[in-house]
Amino acid sequence: MREPRNPFRLRASENIEVDATFVRLFGPGVLDMLKGDERLATRIIRSAAGGGKTSLLRLFTPGPLLQLHAHRAQEEYVDLFERMKALGAVSDQGPRLLGVILSGDKNYAALSDMDLDASRQQRLLLALLDARLFLAILREALALRRLDMQEHLDRLTLNPVGDVIDFNGLPLPCSGTALYGWARNRENEICEAIDSFDTNGFAAGGSDGITALAVLKPEALLIDGEPVAERFLIMLDDVHKLTATQRGWLVKTILNGRSRTPVWIAERLEALSTDELLASGTTEGRDYEKELRLEDYWRSHAKQFERVVLNIADRRARAASSIELSSFGSCLQNALDGAEWQPKFEKALQEVPMRIRDKAGNKALFTEWISAREAVEGTPRERAISWRALEILVERELRKTQTTFDFSLGVEDLEHKDDSSLKAASELFLAREYGLPYYFGSSTLSKLATSNIEQFLWLAGEEFEEVVSAAVISPTHVADLTPVRQESIIHKAAKSLWDEIPRRAANGRNVRKFLEGIAAFSHWYTFQPNAPNDPGVNGIAISMSDREKLLTPAYLAKHPEHVIIAEVIASALAHNLLDADLDYKCKGERWMVLNLNRLLCVSYYLPLNYGKFKEKSLAEVLKWISSGFVVPKGTSSFL
Repeated sequence: MREPRNPFRLRASENIEVDATFVRLFGPGVLDMLKGDERLATRIIRSAAGGGKTSLLRLFTPGPLLQLHAHRAQEEYVDLFERMKALGAVSDQGPRLLGVILSGDKNYAALSDMDLDASRQQRLLLALLDARLFLAILREALALRRLDMQEHLDRLTLNPVGDVIDFNGLPLPCSGTALYGWARNRENEICEAIDSFDTNGFAAGGSDGITALAVLKPEALLIDGEPVAERFLIMLDDVHKLTATQRGWLVKTILNGRSRTPVWIAERLEALSTDELLASGTTEGRDYEKELRLEDYWRSHAKQFERVVLNIADRRARAASSIELSSFGSCLQNALDGAEWQPKFEKALQEVPMRIRDKAGNKALFTEWISAREAVEGTPRERAISWRALEILVERELRKTQTTFDFSLGVEDLEHKDDSSLKAASELFLAREYGLPYYFGSSTLSKLATSNIEQFLWLAGEEFEEVVSAAVISPTHVADLTPVRQESIIHKAAKSLWDEIPRRAANGRNVRKFLEGIAAFSHWYTFQPNAPNDPGVNGIAISMSDREKLLTPAYLAKHPEHVIIAEVIASALAHNLLDADLDYKCKGERWMVLNLNRLLCVSYYLPLNYGKFKEKSLAEVLKWISSGFVVPKGTSSFL
């Protein structure tokens, strides 16, 4: 298969049809989230769209496992092979695990439209899942041995030794052919009833559980009398496409069933209720055994996420058909040290010191500070950042109530205040004031992904497309993407994300208004001349007590206007438009911090750090949802 011109465009797992390509492009670091779970325990895997759930599940299916084993000696596969080997999915002899995916993206939800009581609907849902799961198991068991299903089905045997299972007329043990016929007939009968909406004389029975999980053990499924695999893993994908009631039945059945066969339940966060979403967020010491929220995991392992996505980017860059690159980062300029930027920094070095001296006037207060800055050496960029940081400090001193004392502040005090956060604020202020690019470089790109792999691939793909296009024009020269061009592409992507919100999220228009309120407030507050909360804010916080109110039916009954707050925050969290940090200690209270998706920050020139926010009441939040943020009278920013 010819490799694509821009492999970053293959964002979703289902869009990579060839297993060999899928395995080669898979970033081994993704498996770090399973470290220590060699049992591959039953768990629920949740994320926003594009979090990487389906790709993770697909890796454990026969096709990718066979490809991984076949290429295990090749350098680009070694790391992934060793990690999968440690998880017990594959060995030097071949795949050890039979992984089976069953998608919820079928007609299960249609069962809820049938004229049946809830109990019957539940039994039919489980029966339909059971039938389709057996069909998938038979198909994947033969695929694991590279056998055609039509020709070799009879080589399979189901023999659940010691188990007494009611298979509704299917005698056990049985051949694969008999099991296939039983499961296919059962599926067809239920589906025909769904299609016709005719429940009169509906003969199909139901099930109190998922029989396949009760009998599916390594010693029970045989091929030519030998176990098909040493281990089994059942993976239920797209469970969010079931109804809320069906999801509840399914999750309860699996978690209470305590099957020896581990089951992964993968779904989008949008399937959760408002209460469940408001109860979510990063918390210290979170238990990932039963539930794994992908964005939460990556947020608590930010450096690891950067390494993972940049490794994925390198793999995709090397796979491009129209350009030869050793790494993705090599085609992105990461600094403003070129000669073209020096005039802007020189201009800042003329104007900023002059402004500082004008603000200082005849006061001796800043004499030593100014002298210290005049002695600073370095590149024009480094010196400009240093002077702009001093201007912020001068502004802070002038805003203090006691500024009449005619003494000079010491250099030691300056060095104490001149920390990395202040330098970051200075760099942001200079970029905004002098038209310098701010959002560029591979590390920045990983931050802008906001813990979502598909968002990273989208952004990286937009930038890589420009590199590929340039290479087509000039095949002998691979041009670096300049900071200005990188930032232009990122600004365009940010606008696209903002424009998507009304269509993408429940209560989309209100969600966008709320997020615009956070962004507009953050911009106004960040660019105050004294840079409070340096390097700036990109989020707000509501008290944990206010959050509790939004989870309390009695409170919402008395304050129905606050229902929309709960729904809007929940919707933004479900789509990774907000990042929640629970129980954050500040000012003697505990807060739910809500930071913007970092890509949304770009349109308002906000910093990309998390951890800086301003506390807000429910009344203020409600006002932003209805009418947006309004700059307080008598205030301004330096821009």
